[in-house]
Amino acid sequence: MNDRLRRIFRGEETFGEGKAVEQARRYRLTEMLSTTVARARENSANVAVPTFDLLISLSGFSPETTIFAYELVRPRRLLIVGSDRTRDSVDTIWSALQGKLAISDLQHVQCDPVDPLDIYRIIHRAALGSNDSGKRPRVIIDITGGKKVMSASAALAAAQLDLPLCYIDGHFDEELRQSRPGTERLVILPNPTELFGEREIAAAEGAFRHGAYAAAHARFAEIAESVFEPARARFLRDLADLYQAWCDLDFAGLPDRVRVMRERLRDPGYRPDRSIVDRLTRQLDFLDRLATDQSGPALLLNFYLLGEHYSKLGRHDFAALLYYRTIENSLSLRLASRYAGFSCRKPDYALLSDDQEALADKFQRLASEVHRRPVVGLPWRIGLMDAAILLVTVDDPMMPATQVKDVNGLRHLSGLSEARNQSVLAHGSVSVTPKLSEELRNRARVNLRGYWRLDRTDADVDTLIRTLQFVVEV
Repeated sequence: MNDRLRRIFRGEETFGEGKAVEQARRYRLTEMLSTTVARARENSANVAVPTFDLLISLSGFSPETTIFAYELVRPRRLLIVGSDRTRDSVDTIWSALQGKLAISDLQHVQCDPVDPLDIYRIIHRAALGSNDSGKRPRVIIDITGGKKVMSASAALAAAQLDLPLCYIDGHFDEELRQSRPGTERLVILPNPTELFGEREIAAAEGAFRHGAYAAAHARFAEIAESVFEPARARFLRDLADLYQAWCDLDFAGLPDRVRVMRERLRDPGYRPDRSIVDRLTRQLDFLDRLATDQSGPALLLNFYLLGEHYSKLGRHDFAALLYYRTIENSLSLRLASRYAGFSCRKPDYALLSDDQEALADKFQRLASEVHRRPVVGLPWRIGLMDAAILLVTVDDPMMPATQVKDVNGLRHLSGLSEARNQSVLAHGSVSVTPKLSEELRNRARVNLRGYWRLDRTDADVDTLIRTLQFVVEV
């Protein structure tokens, strides 16, 4: 059959009236169509074709592509989009599909073939209609026919409206200037933004930048299963999972996530900037220490880091709680390091002084002055203010290092502590204001620096903070 088609196309044989190219088209549509459609079905046997309510097919001067698309997709309805110069193609399409498609299920809409907005409006109206059940129809767009501008416009519309695309592929014949009959096959593409993931990646990155790590992890996990190049999505999926566990203080779950992230840093499929790799490597080393020791300096620094994180997100109640824990922890760690074995939970005052009576007397007088009420005896369990007063009592250099040198400094610290204790995440019902959160932040930073300068001379704490704060852009 192909040999006869070529002879007709060359003018060596006739098939009705008209020019040779018109006779060849007539021959294809009348004598070859059923055979080539059957072969196209065989060629497309491995293509999963869902049920579609509507096929929107772009049509030019060659009606065959729309006919093939309909035969291979078999939608319930067909919308042909073409210019006013393609009316004859519509008649040909209808003639070929009679008996397979009711006339009420076929619609033809004229468009300006070089106006993307016009084509978008047509597709938009059709896609937002309803099917027999009253729901939004399942729509697929055939971009094989029509001008290139029409195909590009339809692809943009598909991206905006979340619609799949299809086209009829085949082996191009240089002489016939079209696919060689019998080689046609159906190709279905998902929404272009689903294939390359730009829109979903942008949404996932937005969640990541705003600290919504659980949401970012879920989005990146979906993207990694569908996009053409998934390595970056996998990287950000695992980083978001790590950061969520970090925020949750999930000490038991951190080691596995650290291991996964170390493997991801070695993945040749995606390599972020060297500075990011170095920073993340230091973060993983820090999390290793944090996972194995929740009572030392790593936890102290972590309280401050998470306070900074929540402060940037505007979560002032969480930030205040974490800044408070930074202040409290810095004081208890200083007592434990200065007086080996001393614990604020079960204090042994013999570790602080051989003369416990003198220690108790000095503590009582100072605490009574700070609180403006009588205080009797040494505390059986030491909280933030007790630790601060006790460090002043024993003349520890930690307090001058944190700019708390006398009763006035202790009273200011007490005021901050009491204000925080009235918050909804402590013992009260008052929301933490940005001002109070900032005051606690400043105090936490001073205490952290003071402790680090006295007990952790191996590293500059401000450099550590910059390194260990969550990466925002990868």
